[in-house]
Amino acid sequence: MAKLKIRLAKTDDSLSMAEILREIGWSEKRNNMPLEEVANPIKELINHCNEDPNGHTMIVAVDENNEVIGFTTVHWVPFVMLGSWEGYISDVFVSPSASGKGAGSALVKYVMEQGENRGCMRLMLTNGKEKPSYQSGFYKKMGWTERPKVANFVYYYREPWS
Repeated sequence: MAKLKIRLAKTDDSLSMAEILREIGWSEKRNNMPLEEVANPIKELINHCNEDPNGHTMIVAVDENNEVIGFTTVHWVPFVMLGSWEGYISDVFVSPSASGKGAGSALVKYVMEQGENRGCMRLMLTNGKEKPSYQSGFYKKMGWTERPKVANFVYYYREPWS
């Protein structure tokens, strides 16, 4: 397994993060845009997260060459029904060239530790059933439970990138 380091994202990481999205083919629209144009909103989001660390955390996994090979974003939200906090993981992406090196597991474990340290009641994420991470049982192997009775809904204000 490669030597990995997990750290908070920096604005300089935005190009590498945009490249990872391109590598995985997340969005045809995004893949046809100049890389800088994809990276700029990521840079703004990194700034937002770093300015509000109690509300949001953006984390990267870097390899032994200090190259970003994966990233995740988690949002820390009060959840009245639970009488506590919940962490919502909105992104977990790993470069296909780094697949199997433990970056995804390291990122998720880091968030799990952060959630425990923050006193969260639970963590939550959504995972597309057609995605390799779902097909391989990635989250189940890490102790996560698929919720059988909950539907996930979204409301779009504008067309998303993907």
